[in-house]
Order: sequence, then C-alpha cells, then structure tokens
Amino acid sequence: MNKRLSALAGMLLLMLGLPCAHAGLVNDIPSCYAASHFTFSSPPPDRLLYVLIDQAAPLSPALQKSVIDNINHALGPATKFVVAEFSRTSNNHYLQVLHTGIIESPMTPSERSNVPVNALGGFDNCMRDQAFFAMHMADTAAQQILQSATGTPNQPNDILLALKTVAPVIAQDPARQKVLFLVSNGFENSSFAHFASGTFNPEQMLQQARTQGLLANFGGAQVFVLGAGITP
Repeated sequence: MNKRLSALAGMLLLMLGLPCAHAGLVNDIPSCYAASHFTFSSPPPDRLLYVLIDQAAPLSPALQKSVIDNINHALGPATKFVVAEFSRTSNNHYLQVLHTGIIESPMTPSERSNVPVNALGGFDNCMRDQAFFAMHMADTAAQQILQSATGTPNQPNDILLALKTVAPVIAQDPARQKVLFLVSNGFENSSFAHFASGTFNPEQMLQQARTQGLLANFGGAQVFVLGAGITP
C-alpha cells in the first residue's frame, strides 16, 4: 500500500477509537477513490442497511451475537449502513445515529483498464481495508448500544414514534434495495399504548395509530425484527 492509502488506513483506525461530532450526518468512512485521486468516483450505494436498536430491550449474549452476525451478513460492496439507537429513558434522550458509512463499489473492468497498473494494488488494498473498517465500525456501534441497554416493565418507550422518525430517511434514500433491521422487543410504553400491561385491543390500537399518524411508510424497504416479545 502506498503512503497516501496507508495514511487513509491509519485515519480509519483513529476514527474507530474516537467519537465523531458529525456521526450520522455524513459518511464516516473516507473514500478510496478520493484517496487515490482518481478522476472518477464510486457510484451511489445500491443497498441501504438501517440498523435501529431499542435501548429499552436488553438481549442475552446469544441474541446480541445474532444481531452482530446479521449486520455482518448484510454488509458488502455498494452498501450504505446506518446504526442508530432509540430510548426515552435518560436525560430525555430519544433517537441518535451513531454512525453512517458507505462501502464503495469496486472499479469496473473498463475503469481498471484506464488506471495505471502501479495504482491498482494500493487501491485494492485500500478497498479491502475499507470493508474491514466499515464492518468493525458497524459492529462496535451496535455492541455499544446492546451492552448499555436496560429495561423495566414500566420503562417509557416510544417505538412507533421512533419508526415514524426514521421512515422518511429510509423511504427517500435512492438505494435500490433497502433494509430496516429493528432490534426491539416491541413493547410500546407511551402515551399511545402500554403493551406490557397485557390489556389492549390490537384492532383498536391499530386504528388509533392510523388516527394519530403513527403508521410509517418505509418506501418499500424490507423490515426485519429481532427480539420481538422478549421481556426485560
């Protein structure tokens, strides 16, 4: 790896160890195309993985591992990922994005044929480093949320509002394939509903959600839920 791309790898390592003031607002992973000073860039990500973790739903070590395994399985080239948490239990903290990152697409054969041979090795190494650091960044952010999760039966938790908040971001993303990976037990405990009480009418609550505008539109995204029904 040449000195410039080696410096990029070092910067990625540094970023993984420090909190980012702009986390979630911009791509937290530097571009290998930009570092190589190519006249072209990677196309926009083809896939979006939005990981939304409920801090009010602590999981067993086995389920925490399952969360990380699913994230790693979903990450790959041409993928944008977002790792976010939600909870209303401490200092009015509600929803926060820890990291947004993009794993770039590899060069096309025609692009490679127009790049000097001595630049290809460094770029390929950088792309491998980028994929590794992206996965490590996503894993570390998710583990941070999972390990700090706490929950009690009466803990306030606005799950529907959290989903309503992130839905426009997912729906408006230009990626062709979109996935929302929700980690939550699904126990809404807000002014809208108290699932933990066990005394509710599903049809009535669904109608109330419609009336209050709490049903989210994810723009055709696939939605996967891990942890549904698990009590604190």
